[in-house]
Amino acid sequence: WTLRAYQAMMSGCIPVIIADEIEFPYEHTMDWTELTVKIPEVDHLKTYDILKAIPEEEVRRKQDAIAKVWRQVAWESPTKPGDAFHAVLRELGRKKRAFKASSLTFWN
Repeated sequence: WTLRAYQAMMSGCIPVIIADEIEFPYEHTMDWTELTVKIPEVDHLKTYDILKAIPEEEVRRKQDAIAKVWRQVAWESPTKPGDAFHAVLRELGRKKRAFKASSLTFWN
């Protein structure tokens, strides 16, 4: 995942992903199928034709979806609610353990 996709979103553009095996950031809070176009690597030479075939209605729908979430990938200074800093904190909070490891914590 690169900064270019974030920059595209911040500009109101739809990121085009040409990568078969990719893990998207914030997968639990962002539906990347609504925000991007993902093209199989084997079809990379058909990119122009694939993009030209996307209906204008779908393009508009993806742009509208991007307009709602792009701030989650933008780093503000100072930070603001809903920006990338807070998105990262949400992801970290989601990943924290339910039980803290401790020599004083036991269960059967």
